[in-house]
Amino acid sequence: MSKLPVRRIVDDAAAAATATAELVITVAQRAVAERGLFHLCTTGGSTPAALYAALREPERAARMPWSATQIWFGDDRHVPRTSPLSNLASIDAALLAADKHGVASPIRNDQVHPWPTSEDGPKAVSDYLAAVRAAGIQHTAEGFPQFDLVLIGIGGDCHCLSVFPGSPLTASSAPVAAPVPAPTHIEPHVPRLSFSLGLLLATRAVCATVVGAGKSAALARILNGEGTVSEVPAKAALIPTATWIIDRAAAADL
Repeated sequence: MSKLPVRRIVDDAAAAATATAELVITVAQRAVAERGLFHLCTTGGSTPAALYAALREPERAARMPWSATQIWFGDDRHVPRTSPLSNLASIDAALLAADKHGVASPIRNDQVHPWPTSEDGPKAVSDYLAAVRAAGIQHTAEGFPQFDLVLIGIGGDCHCLSVFPGSPLTASSAPVAAPVPAPTHIEPHVPRLSFSLGLLLATRAVCATVVGAGKSAALARILNGEGTVSEVPAKAALIPTATWIIDRAAAADL
């Protein structure tokens, strides 16, 4: 097997959402066939909303094993669920609500597992890790959960999850997850809760979806091998179990 991740270039953001949705369905079906459940660790930002909409299109929805799906989060902003800054916003609007045709959500609220942002940072992290273990998810010897699929995006500073350049969460000795102070170099300036980069090595599959010209410079740094993982955290996803789905605008500088 190649030591490099799979790289797929697609026409535009809509095509990227479709390609990501098809990958989610493939991994989900395999996970359910092998282990009875599909544990998806999703991300925030605008890209997941398009993914959820693509998964709810009737033909795809019929192939997605919704009843056996459990949704987790690689990170979130330490804000209330009702905040538009929460990673729950796109889940609530695009997945848990009725769709544009009035079709009810294919999953129950209790299949979605948000970070407990009403708690202070350390307790929120310990409670979330306990919830992951209570769900029966296999863990590595280092204590990282082996989700079936982790979805990530990248920031303009090359971060992924809420692991920013220079973060201690880039280190191989980093804890499984930790509170993250509010970044000052990138908006929004709010504290986070995040898994460390070791999650990407532990999970069974990773999908990085990158769209838009605004991500082209960062993507070029990542895929062209510039810098260390401490400087370019998303380089941690350049692994054989990863698929990078990139639209042509984001790929402009490759």
